[in-house]
Amino acid sequence: MKEKRFCLASYALAFFVIVVFFAAVAAPRPVQAAEKTGRKLEKCLKRALRAPDEAVAEAESWMKKGGGDGARLCHAHAQFHRGEYALAAVEFAALAAKAGAGDRVHVTALHVKAGLSYSRANDHVRAEEQYSRALALESQDPEIWVDRAAERASIERYWDAIDDLNRALTLMPDMTEALRMRGQALMKLGQDRKAWLDFQRAEVLDRAEENYASPP
Repeated sequence: MKEKRFCLASYALAFFVIVVFFAAVAAPRPVQAAEKTGRKLEKCLKRALRAPDEAVAEAESWMKKGGGDGARLCHAHAQFHRGEYALAAVEFAALAAKAGAGDRVHVTALHVKAGLSYSRANDHVRAEEQYSRALALESQDPEIWVDRAAERASIERYWDAIDDLNRALTLMPDMTEALRMRGQALMKLGQDRKAWLDFQRAEVLDRAEENYASPP
């Protein structure tokens, strides 16, 4: 699940949010200038995905020319895609802090990206902190609850992880990832019967989805 926060499938929506945000903070600059910045950012983000080394150089050049937060955002994405997770995390977190609560969707996304980057850097405490900030802005997203649960489980805070997974399953009862993760946490706590029920439920849901996707 965490991969898709940076994948091409969600790229169009993420880019739309980013362009709207930067166009808004650029006012009262001419609309053409905002559109030009948006196109440059789009190009840089695409390069970050397929050629991160080139994108880092491009973003650094852009920053030196006054590219501002757009350049920093591309730089953070490029760092993430070339495996510099700790550096990317710091940049994403700084951008989120700078933006404040002016654009809730955009800031939430930045905190989530910072959380994922810290997680990849094995800094689970800071990852949890970023997911908590995202949840303070968007508490109705079950995936963020699962993300934070994963960080809590990674440092053996299994009951706290279960609390987060319960929240995710309240929002999306058929979320098989949350069911399996809760089952794993319950197993760690010796709650084998409850764990088995979660695993069984997830398996039933998977079978139902397969049958629906491949009718006879």
